[in-house]
Amino acid sequence: MSYSRYGYGSHSFIYDYIRQNRCKKIMEIGIADGENARKMVTAANENFLTEEIEYYGFDIFRWYNWDSDSQIQLVSQKLSVAGCQFKLFKGDSVKTLPKILHKLPMMDLIFIDGGHSYSTVKSDWENSKTLMHEKTAVFFHNYDFSGPNRLVNNISRDKYCVEIIDVPHDSRTAFVKQKT
Repeated sequence: MSYSRYGYGSHSFIYDYIRQNRCKKIMEIGIADGENARKMVTAANENFLTEEIEYYGFDIFRWYNWDSDSQIQLVSQKLSVAGCQFKLFKGDSVKTLPKILHKLPMMDLIFIDGGHSYSTVKSDWENSKTLMHEKTAVFFHNYDFSGPNRLVNNISRDKYCVEIIDVPHDSRTAFVKQKT
């Protein structure tokens, strides 16, 4: 498989995690073309009926030169074909996620790959960690970028297990779970 740019490739380690840990409630911040969303749902479908799988996606929906409606339509189409329950939220996650947070369920897996500034990643983390239960995994893509790197390096090691994953043909990713 070829990659259109460094850091945007197959996230097979996440799909393996979803299968092995029986994740069915998935949240993604930064959806791009929806291919990662589709693959995450497909991985979950190996353990659950499609109608049991819930996907929640947040994005500004301005990927490259696409207009928002075209991007939302593409992502919706991919998730409809996958057959899961899904909700897409348009806008900056710093604003949209806090507004909807009280309506979201606890998640099994959260993939943070939206804005990469420290303030955006920090906001995404602060909001996401309220949706964690004892088995929730949070993945921070592009760990080597300054925003994700600074945030992950400041996560309390007393409360969370943090592992940095080196992925071939992709960007380093941080894996975070609550300590039990």
